[in-house]
Amino acid sequence: MLRSIIRTVLVLACVSTTAQAQLGGLIRKATQKVVENKVEEKAENMVPVKPMSGDPLTESSLAAVLKGLSFEMETNQKTKQLSADGEAKAKEVIEAERAAGNEPDAWREANSDVLRCVSRSIDESEKKHQEEAPGKFMALAADPNKHDLATKAEAAGKKMAAAQQKGDMPAYIRAANDYMKLFGFDAVKDSAVAFAKCGKPPEKPASLVKLERLRAERDKLNDDRRAAEEEVGALSAKAAGMPADKYALARERIWAWSVSRKAKKRPPVTKEEEELFAAHAGDIGKVESVLR
Repeated sequence: MLRSIIRTVLVLACVSTTAQAQLGGLIRKATQKVVENKVEEKAENMVPVKPMSGDPLTESSLAAVLKGLSFEMETNQKTKQLSADGEAKAKEVIEAERAAGNEPDAWREANSDVLRCVSRSIDESEKKHQEEAPGKFMALAADPNKHDLATKAEAAGKKMAAAQQKGDMPAYIRAANDYMKLFGFDAVKDSAVAFAKCGKPPEKPASLVKLERLRAERDKLNDDRRAAEEEVGALSAKAAGMPADKYALARERIWAWSVSRKAKKRPPVTKEEEELFAAHAGDIGKVESVLR
């Protein structure tokens, strides 16, 4: 357990908040790319061979869904505005990326050099601690005050567990360092040695700070838009008098029929539905814009 804590605390103590923010940004970027790829894949394969999942619509259920879609038409102004704001912010991000040029990449490279040096220093400290640990533990075992040590260690362990449960990383680091000090190890001192040897990570250029701010604002707008769409979806299902999941599936079937019809392809719905939708093409056309 001690070896694991030593490694964790040394890493957390040495890695700067800028590096953590960088890592978080890379994770968000990678996640966003995966989502975008899935959306594109869905668009490219939106006409499956078999009918889509969900119950086939009937005259009465189609009327209910059209009622819900009419409600969406009346209440989607908020999502439209958020979508427009998100697109505008995305353009700002593109412009900021162009203006930043290679500054962000140059900073990341310099920052990585420091972190690699820090990592090597951590490895050296960890190796030294492991070599010294057996002797220190033997000395502690013979210490007449070892019961007091055990009590203090238990208290520090509880603080670590509580901080970890709350996700309070600074508190976890403090508690873990207190725990290590009881056994003769000092992560803060090791961290100071690493920074003295490697130097601190370079300060972010203003262009990258601006770029990260704009990306965060864009992501927030996208999150707000999705939340608004979910809210409208729930209220629309209620207006249709249908469970939310069944409403969503029925809505997808109508959308797939509409897209396939325009592309002059066979729609992924039943033959009866195809005839039903064709008979109500005018009504569907009135709410078609919210299906996208």
